[in-house]
Amino acid sequence: MKRDDYRREFAAFQAARAQARQMAWRAASGFEPLPARLQDRFSDLWSATAVADLRRESQADASRSETERRGGQSLLDFAETWFIRTQTRELDAELHRALTTPLIPWRGQRQSASALRPHLAAESDPAHRRELQGKLAAHDASLVDLREQRREMLGAAARSLGYGHLAEQVTAQLHRRTGEDISAWTDTCERFLVETDTPYRRVVAAHAAAAPATDPFGDRQPRRVAENLLRGFGIRPWQQTNVTTAWRFTGPSGVFRVRIPEDIRWMVAEASNWQTWRRFLGELARVQQAAWTSAKLPVELRSHGDPAVAEAWQWLFADLLIDRRWVAGALDIQPPPVIRHALLAARWQLARRAALRFVAWHGRETGGWALDRVRAEFAQHLDTTLSDWELHDELDAAPQALAQLRGAWLAAALNDWLRTKYGNWFASRRAGDDLIDLWNTGFRYTAGELAALVGVGPLTPDAFLAGSDPVSK
Repeated sequence: MKRDDYRREFAAFQAARAQARQMAWRAASGFEPLPARLQDRFSDLWSATAVADLRRESQADASRSETERRGGQSLLDFAETWFIRTQTRELDAELHRALTTPLIPWRGQRQSASALRPHLAAESDPAHRRELQGKLAAHDASLVDLREQRREMLGAAARSLGYGHLAEQVTAQLHRRTGEDISAWTDTCERFLVETDTPYRRVVAAHAAAAPATDPFGDRQPRRVAENLLRGFGIRPWQQTNVTTAWRFTGPSGVFRVRIPEDIRWMVAEASNWQTWRRFLGELARVQQAAWTSAKLPVELRSHGDPAVAEAWQWLFADLLIDRRWVAGALDIQPPPVIRHALLAARWQLARRAALRFVAWHGRETGGWALDRVRAEFAQHLDTTLSDWELHDELDAAPQALAQLRGAWLAAALNDWLRTKYGNWFASRRAGDDLIDLWNTGFRYTAGELAALVGVGPLTPDAFLAGSDPVSK
């Protein structure tokens, strides 16, 4: 398949997949296979033949423009990723059934594991919580062998593409996407965990010592806050005809990018506490990045590239919650110390968990770490004891974890850059112009290139660490 033909099919698949997600695909479990009609319709996109064709095209890219070369690399990454992912389709279906079939007895009836997990988070009675936790843990433990089998199948799929193991494929993909060396980033993540241990524990201790208080974020109206934030940038959301926003209490929520930038759909779950406000602001940033992405870019560079770029926009907006001036002006509240320390602790935990996931995954895939070694690392760095099932969840999330960490560092650097230029940048129309210019580039640049473009590169944790200091703002 020629690249232009592949590109057209890729665009059609992206639209179909976004619509499937909007209709609740993978809402019940992350193992739900692609709907059969989409698998049948688009399977040629990730066939071994398609991968081979795209590799040949990439080898012939030397005389093409940088944008075309990067687009070709993104398409190759997509094809390889989906080739590997679909090799576990039958096993994923088995895991999905096990998680969504009512098998666990609870309060007089049988319920599924996926339905009970939200109850566990909300359960206030300690005895009931322990009982439910035990039932879910026993159910998860019965499926760990399938997770191990799945890992072996993913490795075999990577080897069938010519890689020595799965980590080698991820390494090649990271280099194509970012130009970065995975071993150097492993060392960087290890240093980050060591250097941030003391300040992280100080913030966690401050949160534990703070007096309990009511979360004030639940009383605020997110729709009005979003409109006011965008208006401050000179953006009139009611004129964004390419964005459809629906506010809902039930059903799938999130950002569904059907066609970028022409058809962006945002199903918004109501923000009821600081945790959901953080998600809400991150989604607002994702919507705006997609809505302002240039239609002149190759379709793959509107949605695929260095994932740290998308992570950076989410971090930039979500971190407004730790800016006292923005919170006071936009929400008219002064969060009590316990909530402020909770926000800072969560910021630390997200970044440290991302670094730890990546280190643990790399150790397991290239150094032969056993699960007990991974468990000990999480206990040491995050003070949490995880089951085998939970460890597999952490390891499965690891390939995206490095993007989350790099995105956090880029967001902090961009925040400093905007603040230096405009002061309260979140209320500056000129800052809005800069953001629109950057959003317009979609995924044309890597996170490192974007940092260099605005003069804040190379990516380092310095700005992030300064922003995590509770006394700095």
